[in-house]
Parts: sequence; C-alpha cells; structure tokens
Amino acid sequence: MDCAFGVMLFGLHRVGPKLHFLATFMVAFGTLISATWILSVNSWMQTTAGFGMNEAGQFIPLDWWKIVFNPSFPYRLVHMVLAAYLTTAFVVGAVGAWHLLKNTAPRRWRTMFSMAMWMATIVAPIQILAGDAHGLNTLEYQPVKVMAMEGHFDSHPDGAPLILFGIPNSADKRIDYAVEIPKLSSLILKHDLNAPLAGLDTVPDELEPPVAIVFWSFRIMVGIGFAMLGIGLWSLWNRYRGTLDSNDWLHRATVAMGPAGFVAVLAGWVTTEVGRQPYTVYGQLLTVNSISPVEAPAVAASLIAFIVVYFLVFGAGTFYILRLMKRLPRDPMPDLDDGPIRTSGVMPGPAAGTTHRSQHHGH
Repeated sequence: MDCAFGVMLFGLHRVGPKLHFLATFMVAFGTLISATWILSVNSWMQTTAGFGMNEAGQFIPLDWWKIVFNPSFPYRLVHMVLAAYLTTAFVVGAVGAWHLLKNTAPRRWRTMFSMAMWMATIVAPIQILAGDAHGLNTLEYQPVKVMAMEGHFDSHPDGAPLILFGIPNSADKRIDYAVEIPKLSSLILKHDLNAPLAGLDTVPDELEPPVAIVFWSFRIMVGIGFAMLGIGLWSLWNRYRGTLDSNDWLHRATVAMGPAGFVAVLAGWVTTEVGRQPYTVYGQLLTVNSISPVEAPAVAASLIAFIVVYFLVFGAGTFYILRLMKRLPRDPMPDLDDGPIRTSGVMPGPAAGTTHRSQHHGH
C-alpha cells in the first residue's frame, strides 16, 4: 500500500525530469525492499521451510536461505508488487479522467491519463497470469485454502466445476444457488477437464477456514482484476481509434474504478490470512495456541492505541491526497492553447509576433 501512495504522490507532482526520475526510482526501490521482507515473513507463515523445533517447542532457524526464499515467497512478492502498481495506475488514471471530464488544463491530464492506461493495459494481464501461478502454488502447499476459495465442500473425482457465484452454507456443507461451469475448476487448477479435486469433505471440521469469507473475498479480488483488464483493453481500443481523450464513458468508468485497487488488495489479504485459519503458522501452530499470556485490559489498550494512531495517520494522508487530486498541477509551462509563449528574459508586454502583426495592420 505504501507503494501505491508513494508513487501516486510523485505522479501527481510536477517536478523537473531528473528529480522526478530520481524520486520515483527511490520510492519504487525502497518499496520493493520493504515489500520483500514483509512478504518473506508472511510467506514463511504460509509455507514453512528451513526451521526446526527445540525442546521448549519453539521455532528455530536452520537454513536462512530457505526461510527467506520459502516456496510461496516469489509468487506472493510478484503478485503483491503488481497489485500495488495497478492500484497506483488506477488512482492516477482516475484523477486524470476526472479532470478531463471537467476540462481543466486538458493537455496535462491527457498525458497523465494516457500513462495510467498504458500501465493498466500492460500490467493487468500479467497480474492475472501471476495470480494463476500463485493459485497453483497455493494448491500445492495449502490445498484446504483453495477448497475454501473455490467453494468445494465435496470432492470431485471426475472434474470439479468452477463456481462463479453462490451462497456458502457451512452448516449443510454446500453452496446454495450456485452458478457454475462444469469441470472448469479442474481445467484451471490441473489443466485437465477430468482431473480429480479433493473437497472439504476430506478435512476435519475443526481444520476448515471460514468458507464464506474466503469464498467472497477471493471473488471480489478476481472480479476487480478482470474489471481492470477490461478498462485496459477498452482504453487500448480507444487509443487505436484516437478517442482516448474524448470518450467520456471511459473516463467515468475509470473514475469509478479509482479506489478499486485498494479494495482488491484488501480482499486479497483477507483471502490469504483468513484462508490459512485455523493456523497461525500453516500446518504447524494453531491460532488458538498462539495466544500470548497478556491480560485483556492490556490487549484492549494497545488495540485502542493502534486504532487512534492509524485513524489519525491514514485520515490525514487521505485528506492530503484528496486535496492533491483536486488541485491543478503547478507547471510553469502553459497549455499550447493559452497563447504565445514568451522567451525567458523578455519583459512583460505583447509577444514579439503580436507586436509585429499589430504594426503591420496599423500600416
């Protein structure tokens, strides 16, 4: 998320080319390093490797290389970084589209909108492929999470359907009002229409994640991803026709999609973290056994402190960014339609060409 906010701020400011490049590079590089360590730690909790247990039942490192570069880390890193930049692209694109609709300094916003749409067009399909690879990795190491994501309460020995929509019914172990495509889930996950897929009927009830939350958060994430792809392709078609700057419906759709990246990222993290339940460390440490011996008042106090601090920080940041979006760019160069541009050092007054024309007409 810091990637999205950081790059967006530099994308909205009008600074010199060298400073802009340096600032963008520093934000991107710093964010990548930060994301690497955060995702490495989280990925290890999902797909453990390179550890042992001592006599006290504590995790101890045996191979730091395997711990850092655990089986799901590369997939999760690529997926998250692409998601951050897609989020940025749609926020920046929404700002450009908003000002194009209002027709304020159109030359500047055309450039902004065009660059954002290039990012959406190129990165969205790559993100879908990266997400598919991440899903296959999850199927290998966390199959129960995939069962919940797919809504497969029952095993399917002759090919599993892809359930598009429905209402998970954990009490009766079924998806009510399911809308599904036969055998497509097996094709996606196993690349074989008739490949068998195990369901939650093979898992003890106490080891099942909350299916309804995982089922819907996964669909929100995927649905937004395909909507981003649709906007990217739509913009590409309009670019080909020369109507990228004039299609108001495309601009309105992009404005509506402005916050969608944040929703998709949050939905993805909900899928990841709720889907690993009931484990804190997948397959190794149950969440119920992870509770620290801390009194309830202390937990409540720290929780309230986190809520207050995050509310203030994110509230101030959101307020600042919204004001920044609304403000016109500070660019010393006027639009081409604003009139003749005076050369540096010329005193205020009529432009040379204008003076010449007026003298000519006076004669």
